[in-house]
Parts: sequence; structure tokens; C-alpha cells
Amino acid sequence: MPKVSVIIPVYKVERYVRRCLDSVMSQTLTDWEAICVDDGSPDNSGKILDEYARRDKRIRVIHKENGGVSAARNDGIKLARGQYVIFIDSDDFIHPQLFEITTCLADKNNADTVSFRFDARAQMGMRRLLRSGLDTADFVPKSLAHVYNPACVTGVVTDNLLGYSTERNHSFGLFRIRHCYPWMHLMRRKFISGMKFDTSIKIAEDFLWWTEILLRRPHAVILRTPLYYYVPNMSSALNAATSRNVFENISRATAASYLYAKKHSNTKQLRTWSREFLWPFFIIVMRAARGFPGGMDAARIYFDKMYRDGALDFVQTMRARKYRRRILKLIDRK
Repeated sequence: MPKVSVIIPVYKVERYVRRCLDSVMSQTLTDWEAICVDDGSPDNSGKILDEYARRDKRIRVIHKENGGVSAARNDGIKLARGQYVIFIDSDDFIHPQLFEITTCLADKNNADTVSFRFDARAQMGMRRLLRSGLDTADFVPKSLAHVYNPACVTGVVTDNLLGYSTERNHSFGLFRIRHCYPWMHLMRRKFISGMKFDTSIKIAEDFLWWTEILLRRPHAVILRTPLYYYVPNMSSALNAATSRNVFENISRATAASYLYAKKHSNTKQLRTWSREFLWPFFIIVMRAARGFPGGMDAARIYFDKMYRDGALDFVQTMRARKYRRRILKLIDRK
């Protein structure tokens, strides 16, 4: 059984997937397996995966018809044999010590999850390249060469991961986990056993999954250390989506996530989750609804149901109160 199973969904990334795989093969912890799921990619991504699998027996490749990133991740989870699981998006890459540092802390603290950060400075540098019309495939972050002493890397150890997590951009706290990206965490495979990504949701597909993680109350370690390199991608599902698609998918994600949170949390947890996650997504839904014909009519139906389910009850920020007034006016409620 390998120490770490790395799950990499792959679709139309022939320009970037070599860098991703090279960063996995360069890990200082060598006890890993990489499960690469070729999600019906129409370019040469699948051939590149096969090439790397021939070079390194730790790399396993699945070729399948296109089913979306959630289905690809689910397929990877089914085949994972490692003690721990990490997700990587195939156009991104990782620091050479990611596996070493996170498994060291997970073992030391008997943690279910170890959360880390992506390098924000590197991301800004890549965004500047994109704005200039340049490619990011050859970008090398300065922090990639930084060598850490794993024994000196420390973070917060907590059983209240929800209290350190948020979807709000304007949220304070040194150890806050911002956004529900699956690739920001090492997770004990037994802890996520039985969990699946909802394949019917194409945008914000990780929201329901992350809600379930939070409410399972993992014993968690939270780091400030930037160990992941998130590459801005203008062809991502969110960037390429129309307002209608954003509205429909995030509406579905928030509705399912709220019902799960309502069923599996106490009042205090539901209040915190609503403030940090539900209302930021409500605001996205409201804005997306304005962007297509009939959007506000669709929003009226959606928010009226959420109102009847009690999802609008917990309002704790000025911004949420402002949007709640607009929503109540839209659905003709007081």
C-alpha cells in the first residue's frame, strides 16, 4: 500500500500535463501512486499519460469517455490504495516536498486532513503573463526551490475545521482556508471513504463535497505554507460558462449543500456554515441570474424554495443582510 495516492483528472491539458507529472515524480517522498484519469481528452493528453506510465510504474492511467471532473475524481478514489489521498488538477503543479511535509504532519498529529495553501505570488505572476497574452507553461515560481525542514513546519491542529474555513474573500485570520478547492488538502483515505463528488453539478461541484468534509469534523492540521501552484486557466468550467450555466449549477450545489448541512449539523454549526459558505454562493447566484433572459424569474423560484426550507434564516453580515432584502423583495416576502 503506497503512502499517498495522487488523483489527477486530465482533460485537454497537453501543454501543461508534463509539468504536473514532473512535479509529482520530483517528490522527496517517493512512496506514492498517481492515478491519472484521461477524461476523454481530444488532444494528446492521453498519449502523454501513457508515455509517463511507461517510464514510471507508480503512474496508473485510466482512459474513459468524457464525464466531467467529478466523475473522474470518483473513478480515481475507487482505485486509490494509499493511506492518504491528494487531488491535483492537471494544469497545476506542486512543491517537491508537498507529500513529505503533509504526511509527516498527518502522522505526527494522527490527522484526518492536512490543509495547505497555494502560492498567491506565483499565481499573480502567471495572471500578469496571461494579461500580456503570454503562456504560463514555462513559468517557474521562486518558491519552488525553497527547501523546508518538515520538523519545523507548524500549523493549527483542530477538531473544528469549519471554524477555520470560509468562502468569503474579506475574512480575517492567519490560518483561514479560503474556498472549497479539493486540491488544498491531504486526506486520510479511510476518512473520505464512501464520499463522492456529485456528477450532476458541473460548476461548484466541490461545494457539497467540502460541506460533507467539514461536517464530518476531521481532526485537522492547517498550514500557512504554500505548497501548491494553481495555474489560472481562462478555459476552466467557471470562466467558460455562461451566466445561465453558473446560475443553474451553483443553485443546484447550494440547494443540495444546504439540505445536507441542515440534516447533519447543530444550530451553531449551521449558522457558521451559512455565514461562511451559503451566503457568498447566494450572492453569486443572484448576480448570475441578472445575466440571462428569464434569469430573475428563475431566481424567484429558486429563492422562494430556499426561503421555505429556512435557508435565508441565518444572516450575520452587512453584505448578506443587503442581499437578503433584495431576495425578499424579489420573492415578495417580508
